[in-house]
Formats: sequence, C-alpha cells, structure tokens
Amino acid sequence: FKNLLLADFTVRRDGSSRFSSAYRYGVFPAGSLGIRLTELKAFSKLSWLDDLKARAGWGKTGNQLIPNVYNAFTLYTADPANNGYDISGAGTSVSGGFDLTQFGNPNGKWETTTSTNVGFDANLFRNRLEVVFDWYTRTTSDMLAQIAVARAQGQGTLPFTNIGTMRNRGIDLNLNWSDKAFNGQIRYSIGVNITQYKNEVLKLNNDPNATLFGFTTRLPSITATKKGYPIASFYGYFVDGILNAQQAATAPKFGTYTREGVFNFRDVNKDGVITAADRDFLGNPHPDFIYGINLSAGYKNWDLSMFAKGQQGGDIFNYVRYWTDFNVFQGNRSKRMLYESYGEGGKNLLPRLNSSDATSQQVSSYFIEDGSCLRLGNIQLTYTIPNNIMKKVGISGAQVYIQGQNLLTLTKYTGLDPDINLRTSDANNQDFHMGIDEGAYPVAKSILFGLQLKF
Repeated sequence: FKNLLLADFTVRRDGSSRFSSAYRYGVFPAGSLGIRLTELKAFSKLSWLDDLKARAGWGKTGNQLIPNVYNAFTLYTADPANNGYDISGAGTSVSGGFDLTQFGNPNGKWETTTSTNVGFDANLFRNRLEVVFDWYTRTTSDMLAQIAVARAQGQGTLPFTNIGTMRNRGIDLNLNWSDKAFNGQIRYSIGVNITQYKNEVLKLNNDPNATLFGFTTRLPSITATKKGYPIASFYGYFVDGILNAQQAATAPKFGTYTREGVFNFRDVNKDGVITAADRDFLGNPHPDFIYGINLSAGYKNWDLSMFAKGQQGGDIFNYVRYWTDFNVFQGNRSKRMLYESYGEGGKNLLPRLNSSDATSQQVSSYFIEDGSCLRLGNIQLTYTIPNNIMKKVGISGAQVYIQGQNLLTLTKYTGLDPDINLRTSDANNQDFHMGIDEGAYPVAKSILFGLQLKF
C-alpha cells in the first residue's frame, strides 16, 4: 500500500515589506496526489507496462517581485534648485519645497498564481520507452503592473497596481526511447518534448474595454493587453499593400496622407477616414507550440549527441525595420528600401521613396513576421581513450571531443535572430511587451575542441 499512493501537502505564509501592513502577508497552500497503477492487479498483468503513475496537483504561489522602493508610499524629495519658492513675495528669500518623486499605492498586494495539473508517468517495453504527460491550467490573479496616471497629478515613479487576471492553459509531453542494436554494439536514445499553451487575459480593471498599452519609444505603443486577447498582443494598423494611382483616388484618407505609392492602411471601422480608431490587434508573440529534440548514439568508444530546439508560430515585431526601411534618421538602409520600394523594381513592398513621408512607419502589420524557427543548439562527437592505454601514463580516464554550438538555424524571419531577448531596460514590465526585436545581438556560432582527463 505504501507504494500505491503518493501524497504531499504544504502551506506557506509569506510576508513582504513591498506591500503595506494591511496586505503584507499571503497564504499559499499546495497539494498533490498520485497513484501507482501498476501496483494494482489489473495493470500488473500487462507485460509491456513496467510502471504507470497517475497524478494530480493543485496549489497557489505568490509573486512580490516588484522594485524594493516602498511601493505603498508616496515619496517626496527636497530639491532646492527646482522646488524653491519665494513664498513671502519679498523677492529677497527663497523657501525650500519638496517634489513628488513616487506615487504610492497602499492597496497593492501579492500577485497569486493558482495552478492545477493532471498527468501521468509511464515506462513501457522493459523501460525502453518513457512517457511523461501533463495537462495544466494556471490562472494569475491580481497581476502587478505599472499603469499611467493623469498628467495633472504630477510627475513621479508609477506604483505597481493589481490590475487583473490572466490564464495559461496547455500541455507538456515528453517522450524518451533508449535501446541497443546490432547485438548491443550500438546504443542510442531519442528524446522529444513538446509544450503547447494558450494565453488569455480574463479581466482587466473590471472593465471589458480597458486596454493596457505597453512598449513605446520612437513609435506609439506597439503592444496592448485587453480582456479576451493574449497578453502583449501587437496593436496597430493593417497594411493592405501599396496604393496605386487608381486606388489612391478613392482610398480613405489618413489626414492629408492618401496618395499613390504609400501604404494602404485598412479602414477597420469603415467610416471613410483612417484614424487611430482603425488600429486593431495584429498578432501576438505566443507560439503555437515549443519543442526540443535530443539524439544520442554510441559505438564502442565513440559517442555522438545532438540537441535541437524550436517553435512553431509566435509573431515577432521587427523594430529594426523602422530604422532600415524608412527615411527616419541617418544611417544604413536595407536592400529592401533600395530594390523593393514603390516604382524601384516592380515588387512594391515598401512605399515610394519620399523624404517627407512621416506616416508610413506607423505601427502596422508591415513589421510583423512569423517567428517559427528550428535551431541546432549543440552537437558533440566524443572519443573515450581506452583505459589500458591511459593507465600506462598514470591517467585513469580520458576523452577527446569536438563540439559545435548554434551551427544551424532554419527560419523565415528576416531579423538577426528569431530567438530574441526580453527587454531588459524595463525588466519589471517585460511581460507586457514581449516579442519585440530591437536588434538584440544574435547568438554566436562556435566550434570547440576539448580534452578531459581523470587522475
């Protein structure tokens, strides 16, 4: 019976000084239950089934990873150079004042993620095949994020506020096969793992129309988070090709910007003009699924191993195009701008070259690309030198190897690297502007030669 049932239960009570005393503590229980089905007679008779365990778990975890800057309190700073004031009106003296430097939020509390998972672990065919499967749902409530305040309230660091709820729901599947062939002379293993999830914002400020806009620099906000959509979805104008002379005569106007050779922005609300109200959700950075492949093979003293990873789907906003495909600032330009602009080669993928065109580079579907990719992350060939040779020189074991890292990447993405980094300059809000390629330095290809010795 002790091998039949497996159970575990925990309760945490955590406190954080980043919240006010009223919301400082959070209670986070968790529990799991498993049953080893192969301990039952009905399953133990199956010769091809070596082990089968079904399990389920539920639990809560808390997040208080916001800057340690007294989020609950409004802060003021003395700055004589900027906040002094001749309060008496005498014109002969200045009284020191204080500047607002941080807005406080005394109602901020723990962000909580509630997870439920159901799965099984199985070993089959004399433990040659291992299968691990999980179905899960994770709901994050009281999400912590910085939201803008009215400018009339002054300038200061924005506090973190609990803004809503989102859910991730998906599956994890791991398959591993290990065996030998040719009377044991060749050993090999194959491993595949697949992760699929769907992200959805369930609530935002208790307002179905509330929208939290994210990343912005030279451009307006590139991402938007709204109920019913994935977090950090791309938001802007749809581009339906380039206007030719005939289309330009009847196309909806973008202010005074409707003429031959420019982007044909879609009139989403069909009111005859192009305005900010015609912006819509263009895509999102969340992939359809992520996968990894592990392969290894050995023959006598030789071993070969390989690891590859990839993703299917998941959009990327290629922000680099803003600098290379349009007349924004001085600097290098892309070949696309030279050969694929309107009237320059027949493809007409970019607007006509025009130094006064300040509208074409608006956030639009032109910048959205498919982030699907497959990368050979590592491949290594190893030779183990026979022990009888090495012992003659006082060494108990030795291996020589050659290893290649990031040698091959298959993708249609036109940027430097589809495996882009999260924005580090705003690490506390990076979940709200994922999938934006600002020209992150790509991973390097490398070839290594090595020798390992054991004494």
